[in-house]
Amino acid sequence: MAKASEDELIDLPSWLDEHMFIEFLQRDFKDFKAIKEFEVEQTSGKGENFTCLVVRVKITVELNDGSQAATSYIVKLLPTTSSTRDMIASWKIFDKEKLTYSSYIPEFEQMFRDHNKELVFGPKYYQPTNPASAELVILEDLGNRSFKNVNRQKGFDMAHTKAALDKLALFHAASAVRFELKGAYPEIYDRNLCSEEDKFQEFRDTQAKSLIKALPYYEATYLESELKTYTSIAPDMFQAHAPKFEDEFRCLNHGDFYCNNIMFQYDQQGGIKETYFIDLQMSRYGSPAQDLIYMLLSSVSFELKFTKFDYFVFYYHSKLVEYLKLLHYTQPLPTLRGLHVAIINHGDWVYPVVSLLLPLVLIDPSEKTNMDTMMDQEGEGDQLRTTMFGHPSVVQQYKQLLPWAHDRGLFVYKQ
Repeated sequence: MAKASEDELIDLPSWLDEHMFIEFLQRDFKDFKAIKEFEVEQTSGKGENFTCLVVRVKITVELNDGSQAATSYIVKLLPTTSSTRDMIASWKIFDKEKLTYSSYIPEFEQMFRDHNKELVFGPKYYQPTNPASAELVILEDLGNRSFKNVNRQKGFDMAHTKAALDKLALFHAASAVRFELKGAYPEIYDRNLCSEEDKFQEFRDTQAKSLIKALPYYEATYLESELKTYTSIAPDMFQAHAPKFEDEFRCLNHGDFYCNNIMFQYDQQGGIKETYFIDLQMSRYGSPAQDLIYMLLSSVSFELKFTKFDYFVFYYHSKLVEYLKLLHYTQPLPTLRGLHVAIINHGDWVYPVVSLLLPLVLIDPSEKTNMDTMMDQEGEGDQLRTTMFGHPSVVQQYKQLLPWAHDRGLFVYKQ
């Protein structure tokens, strides 16, 4: 019988029980005999997950020789709140993530093995045979191998930024070569979120008003008119189809590439040993500028974010070209100049970072930081937005980020 940990859990589906995991335990433990203990607990701190419920399933198993062993799995579920659940289900993020983990990640890893480079992109994926599995994603618990996230409020230092960009270049290179070898990715990879109905309009309007109201904090009231115009016509980048520019290098983007979705393993000296990606539920095929803008502006430390931005683009480009050559990419190699042009062309990704992602990265943990509160147009929703845009770290960063984006023309939408 499953038991919950001391932390209060949101109602879990009845079919999430020990029977679902027997097939994986038989695979992971050759001498598996029986499950002795089965416990479910929440995985992360307050306000760290927004699109799904993430739990850790902890299992103690008995082996044939009478000994016991412990293991755990990470399980991602749709939210239990009906309105949020229906909205997130319409985005098809579980469909996409399962396909990426089951088909494309193994292909990408094999492509590099075929060229004598061993690598792994992320946690092991488990595909249950239970019919209810359509509503969940089961992954290896990377905590068992001491993988960790960087403190999101501090951001990446030089070593972590370069490690993330190196692994991103590997992912992008393999996805681009696979496109040339096997053709286009399915239609669900044309957008980050695939709902047929835009249910975010009111939310975006409220976020925009809150950001504009906070401009005096950032000494940026000169942006009021420009941002009002921009936010009234710019599309929601998460639901927009990826635009195509002539002769532009394209690849499969992670799509939600920021510090919470990048985990690191360290050696005994504290050096970075491995870098893994998680949450591949919003991938989109398009320019790598999307992932670069998203990660560099949301997750790099304040001390490096603006002073080293161009260097990080250069570093990523050098690695991308290296791995494309390794995989015998047959198309013209992307140029550094072309990548900088792409960042301008796809600069509309800066606004989602400014209006939503970066504040959520920088604010203090809170159980009120969740999808339901963010969608609330008053009350707790207003309190959260006031906290987001008035947080001292947000104010500090926006005093540089807003003029940085404005001076590049990134708050002027080209239709």
